[in-house]
Amino acid sequence: MKARNAASLGFLILLIAMFMAASGCGGGGSTLPSQVTVSITPLTADLVEGATQTFTATVTGSANTAVAWKVQEGAAGGTITSAGLYTTPNSTGTFHVIATSQADSSKTATATITVSSTSASVAITPASVTLAPSGTQTFTVTVQGLANTDVTWTVQEAAGGSVSNTGFYSAPSVTGFFHVVATSIADATFSGSATITVTTSSGRFTPTGDMQNQRGFHTATLLSTGKVLVAGGAMLASQPASPIVCYGGISTAELYDPVSGSFTTTAGMAKQRFAHTATLLLTGKVLVIGGVGNIGSQCEDGNAPVESSAELYDPSSGSFTSTGSMAKARSGHTATLLANGKVLIVGGTDESFVAGVKTAELYDALMGMFSSSGSLSTPRSGHTATLLANGKVLIAGGIDRTNPNSPAATSKAELYDPTTGTFTPTNNMTIARDGHTATLLATGRVLIAGGADLPSAEIYDPATGSFSPTGDMGQARASHTATLLSNGTVLMAGGSDSTAELYDPFTGSFSPTGGMATGRTRHSATLLQNGKVLVAGSVRGRSFVASAELYK
Repeated sequence: MKARNAASLGFLILLIAMFMAASGCGGGGSTLPSQVTVSITPLTADLVEGATQTFTATVTGSANTAVAWKVQEGAAGGTITSAGLYTTPNSTGTFHVIATSQADSSKTATATITVSSTSASVAITPASVTLAPSGTQTFTVTVQGLANTDVTWTVQEAAGGSVSNTGFYSAPSVTGFFHVVATSIADATFSGSATITVTTSSGRFTPTGDMQNQRGFHTATLLSTGKVLVAGGAMLASQPASPIVCYGGISTAELYDPVSGSFTTTAGMAKQRFAHTATLLLTGKVLVIGGVGNIGSQCEDGNAPVESSAELYDPSSGSFTSTGSMAKARSGHTATLLANGKVLIVGGTDESFVAGVKTAELYDALMGMFSSSGSLSTPRSGHTATLLANGKVLIAGGIDRTNPNSPAATSKAELYDPTTGTFTPTNNMTIARDGHTATLLATGRVLIAGGADLPSAEIYDPATGSFSPTGDMGQARASHTATLLSNGTVLMAGGSDSTAELYDPFTGSFSPTGGMATGRTRHSATLLQNGKVLVAGSVRGRSFVASAELYK
């Protein structure tokens, strides 16, 4: 009996020893591997063609946390680096990124990617709105080209009011320009914005008839009949998908009738032109000079021909006729009607479309001829020219083209004296400017505003020949318009956005007024005989705008 018990006890001890050996107890034994798992973040992604997304993988149950990355569909589904940076293919569809544990290749995790077209867009409606302080507006958003159409709403400015997650906006109690932004949750590189003008001004823009043609870089001239002649403008000469952007001129012209609020076609110019000038003569005819001509349809050499030709529009016949040519081809020049009825043409770029023109010419309407008249101290284009009350002309700013290889905005200014036919330097502006405006005020001083996306403004005083700062605009502007209104204030409009503001010469300050329905740059603004301002056309990326609005 004792022998049997001893045998049982020995067998039990053997089982315990075997268990301890298997479990690693007693030292020197190996551990059983734990369960390896792999997870991936994010699990899903909505991207567009050519976009990137970084994925991260987490491995548990092993000291080796490395993974191998691959795209399930191979090269057709995009690429991914060893760091998890995924690049979508140039095609739409659903694709998969897989992370595989290097410790246990049977353990994987998969993320699903939906790739949409690069034509994805986010647009807010309305695109611009004018509100009173503390006013409200509900915005809606349209998302195209993305599977996930959800957006996040924000206000760009810290003190610009608030917006709910449904697009309900509440304006602040102060006036100013603010922006509501909707950003795609699927791809934050896609967003849309709306511009809000908060103002106490009663001035507003209202739609009027569209032009017959889309235009930008055109001219608009108030005729003695009260109608407005709109002439020329640019057209895209390169193919829409081409990386090269070049424009050619158009020859069409049209008339705006304030009574009917509509545009009608009139006879076209003999030459195609943009960046030209149009000047109302004392005879009632309109002198059209220079500009960039016809570049063709393919932009073979990347350069556009610059015109030296000129033509006259006769409102009585509704037609253009050629007149004498300038001695120098010019675009981006200025043309100023002098008190003696002659027209002073200054600066610009020449046939190369790069080098600046230093010379000036006079057009004699009685003779129909041009003659040279002095030279600038600085060759420039995109400058301003303002006829002063003393008969002299203030030339200010623009692009200094002394060295065509490194053109730059300039602060230099000079005066043209028609009695001597010469230019003399005057004091410099407080800052270099191009794409600015210059407006002769009722006081005889000149308001210089904006340019190179600047909000600043300054005043030129002919009595002292000096510039001094005045109040800043509420919005940086370039290639905008400035229109002297009948009450002495100056309407500043556009410059790549839809906002507008008024300059008060008595207070030396700017204040917001009602905004336009559309953002505009390189447009025209014309004070009509009824006191309203006609704003027409615009450059919009690689396209142009036909719409027009009236400010009152």
